[in-house]
Amino acid sequence: MKADTPNGIVSKGRDLRAVVDTNVMIDALANRTPWAEDAQELLRLASLGNAKLYLSGSTITDLFYLLNKWTFHDRRKTRAAIQVLLESFGVVPVGYAECSLAAHSDMPDFEDAVLAYAAQAAHVDYLVTRDLEDYEKSPVPAILPGDYLELLAQS
Repeated sequence: MKADTPNGIVSKGRDLRAVVDTNVMIDALANRTPWAEDAQELLRLASLGNAKLYLSGSTITDLFYLLNKWTFHDRRKTRAAIQVLLESFGVVPVGYAECSLAAHSDMPDFEDAVLAYAAQAAHVDYLVTRDLEDYEKSPVPAILPGDYLELLAQS
């Protein structure tokens, strides 16, 4: 793998670059129906290097908390699970600029706005979420997991 973007984000797989929303990751990891199947396919493709998918730093910390509290109840096992995700997904940073843009945005949900501006800074094509209405004012187009999978299959 090589860093192929100005901010050094590692990219692998096909051409459709996307940041995955926290809710999609939870759907996959918690096997939440009816959304789990598409979400788990995203994880599978990312782990094989067949999709250029990214998580935000804040998504990773949220997943650590949730996995430790509800699944593993063991920090070492949770850290191992996070390491697997880090080996499969790129990470887009969240810093002052993204938080400031989110604070001044018209997006109704602050956390979603932070993710949207992190996706914009990373120059990705899409933000994969199942909450499209939350991203109507996003600077990066939001897309459902199944729609991303269809686009990826066509590329």
